[in-house]
Amino acid sequence: LKSFPGNNSMKVTDPVWNSSRSAGSHPANLFLNNPPNFAMPSAQLQPPPANFLPPPLSIVNTAVPKSTTSLVQGSVPSFPVPSGLPSMNGLVQPPNLSTFRSEDLFTDVALSPPVTAAPVTNVAQAVSNFSSSTFGKTFPPLLPLPDDPHFVKQHVPPPTVHPSGRSMSSVSGHGIGSSPISEVQHNFTGLQYPISSPINSIIPDMGNLNLNAVSPTRTAVVDLLQEKHPIPLECLEPPVVTLPRPYDRDLESSDSSVLRCTLAAVPESPSVLKKCRLPLGLIVHPFKDLKKLVMVETSIIVRCRSCRAYINPYVRFVDRNWNCNICGRANRLPDEFYYNPQTGKVGDPSLRPEIQNSSIEFIAPAHEYENRPPQPACYIFILDVSARAVQSGYLVIFRDVLLESLRLLPGDNRTIIGFIAVDSFLHFFQLRENLKPKEFVVSDVDDIVMPSKSFLLFYLDDSINAVESFLNDFPERFADNTDPKCALGSAITAGFELIATIGGRLTVFQTVLPDIGNGSLTSREDPNLRAAKVCSFIFILLLHTINIKSIIQEVANMSAASDFYKNLALKCTERMIAVDLFVLGDSYVDLATVCDVVTYSSGSVYYYPNFDACSNPMEMERFRSDLGRYLRRKIGFEAVMRIRLSYGLSVHSFFGNFFVCSSNMAKLSNVNPDSAFGVLLNLDENIDQPVVCIQAAVLYSTCHGQRRIRVHTICLPTSESILEIHNAADLPAIIALISRMAVDRCLYQQGTIQMAREASVNAVVDCLYAFRSASASREYGTLLCSRNMRLFPIFILALLKCKAFAHGYSIKLDHRISAMLQFKIMPISNMILELYPNLYALHAISETNPNAPLLPLSFEKIDRHGLYLMDTGRYMYLYVGPGISDTLCTSMFGVNSYKEINSMTVRKEN
Repeated sequence: LKSFPGNNSMKVTDPVWNSSRSAGSHPANLFLNNPPNFAMPSAQLQPPPANFLPPPLSIVNTAVPKSTTSLVQGSVPSFPVPSGLPSMNGLVQPPNLSTFRSEDLFTDVALSPPVTAAPVTNVAQAVSNFSSSTFGKTFPPLLPLPDDPHFVKQHVPPPTVHPSGRSMSSVSGHGIGSSPISEVQHNFTGLQYPISSPINSIIPDMGNLNLNAVSPTRTAVVDLLQEKHPIPLECLEPPVVTLPRPYDRDLESSDSSVLRCTLAAVPESPSVLKKCRLPLGLIVHPFKDLKKLVMVETSIIVRCRSCRAYINPYVRFVDRNWNCNICGRANRLPDEFYYNPQTGKVGDPSLRPEIQNSSIEFIAPAHEYENRPPQPACYIFILDVSARAVQSGYLVIFRDVLLESLRLLPGDNRTIIGFIAVDSFLHFFQLRENLKPKEFVVSDVDDIVMPSKSFLLFYLDDSINAVESFLNDFPERFADNTDPKCALGSAITAGFELIATIGGRLTVFQTVLPDIGNGSLTSREDPNLRAAKVCSFIFILLLHTINIKSIIQEVANMSAASDFYKNLALKCTERMIAVDLFVLGDSYVDLATVCDVVTYSSGSVYYYPNFDACSNPMEMERFRSDLGRYLRRKIGFEAVMRIRLSYGLSVHSFFGNFFVCSSNMAKLSNVNPDSAFGVLLNLDENIDQPVVCIQAAVLYSTCHGQRRIRVHTICLPTSESILEIHNAADLPAIIALISRMAVDRCLYQQGTIQMAREASVNAVVDCLYAFRSASASREYGTLLCSRNMRLFPIFILALLKCKAFAHGYSIKLDHRISAMLQFKIMPISNMILELYPNLYALHAISETNPNAPLLPLSFEKIDRHGLYLMDTGRYMYLYVGPGISDTLCTSMFGVNSYKEINSMTVRKEN
């Protein structure tokens, strides 16, 4: 095993996401094919009605590369598609639409040292920003398909309009100019295969994909060039897992979201996985708030003597023994296991709750799972009170929310609390019941002399009134502060020293760059230089005098400027202390450096740009809501998470905020229900069993001082069929894993944004190529994909447009880093909404249809007379069309006309 500096992810010697691929040294195979072994549904073969009149022609895909036949250097020429060749549905395809492939393997390059992407030699160079930037030939007009009766039920009626009103015009679909894949690419572990040189032929057609509408057919294979209306809900649900006997058990409770594998059918051998060209990994949400979680208290927790796996629904009972489903060893079944604690009866062990639930929580016996008495809940708040912090007004909101949540903080009568304020000095406070608060000021922030800990820490139950009085006066205590500096590093160090013997959580609030004391930093962002680059970029685009690819520069300063915060985080992890960071305001704080204290200590970053309690009420309300949830949610202390896998599988890498302490175990100082983690798996050996089992176990201490073990187990079938594996691929889990790998590449492996973008695009192209190869089809004019993966291109395009991976100088560095940090720990459901939000037509709600229809994120679906709600998971946007009817204004907002609607009206009605 290797441990890479600056990376909290465990790595083995095999490369994870290599950035070298030999493009184009192979015989050509056309990308656009149709499998001969899949019959077309009879509904599609019926002729149109006799009275059908085709709609007028509309020109689409008007922006195409200048040359669709150009090759990357070293490519072997391919036989082209004849110009104007009609496809299966009679549509005329563009001339010479071809791609190129080979069976030769490319050379892997290890992650360290990093490899810089080679320049692209093709004419079309705009794949980096996915914008239409090439001009030349245009596609022939395409004949739209007739309306399908299956779409009638999902039709959204337009709002009632005045006869003189005009609807908002829509822009027809257009192609997107794209460059060929660079000769230096990324790939997943073990997927050593080539990639086609130009992807110009598939990128334009990705723009035609729409979500949130019904698809008329239910075939296992779809043609992306004809599949215009994928169904998101169907694609985003986990694939149905069909297990062979005797593993196909009916469980009392099973939640697939807590432990989700990217492939619901696991390849039987490394060679099959290589041919599938899909990542094999897990998304683990171990501490999720579950609606039904069975808790078992027993004197003996049954575990395998060999691999130490916990007994679960997929073990087999033979006489008085049970065979472990992880390692296969036979274990003696204790007599106590025949007693069912839920029914109070002795009988069949298969009726025990451990066998009836895939997720279960054990109350751990103290003599087996405690090295020391469980720590009490301990919360230290470190507050930035510099001049900018006072001006932002966050201290008032913090006071109000904490006063509301003070008696709801997770804990018992042992709960400990403390406060530290920081500007150029450190301010400590002693709070005692019936006594005025005492303040201790430390002026030497480079060499901190701590007051006595007994003065600064106090039990919340004994001092609740003193704490409330202190909080009421806290904002006024620093209201006149004009000190612009902040010794944040020294304050976190002091907080660590304060609870080093206890453990707990440090909650840090920051508004400015830490520029004094331990861990002081200097600004690495020049706003004037960034503005100059933006102006130059726009000027060059307007003139069209230079290739876009040549002017794109990589984002700098994404790695930490100092190891101080990382080393401090490692000390915190050793003492089971987590650090959570709230960054408020738009001032540059060098989040790329400061976030290390959060990442390695199992904390979280909350970022609120442009925060101002007076001028930005939206950010103020989001901060208030997030802080309230943060203070009241369930929390686990002193946690460790271990992943156990069947023979043949092994853990390659972890992705998330924690400290990896062995090949399959991660240490989490705190664990919360809002964080999920990624795990990349290796397939080392051939699997000779019909199923594989994966178990994730989290040992933690509750806020009441009780040790518990939460165990999640899944069982998946194995397969040697590439088509079967693709049909069982879990798209949301794949997207979540790819995004985490991309963040890891940028932040911890000295990678670049461009390298992460190219690797993400390669993942789509490789998936489509592998499926097309396995289907053995040679039909022109098709782009085949499994039904559950048909949204793969559109989600990758959405990923490339988000702040974390988008090109451009307008995105501030802290904004980009915060977006990446969110992707590292974001659960699947939140990530899908972040990439492709839900858009609802509120004006279509009626008594007969009480649910708002879900619309595609297309401008042509927006009517100026409508009312729409978009849910991004983090924000909700309400769009009111300027032509909205007065009746709708009155019913929704309580005003008479559109002109009377304002933000205060919306907030009041809400």
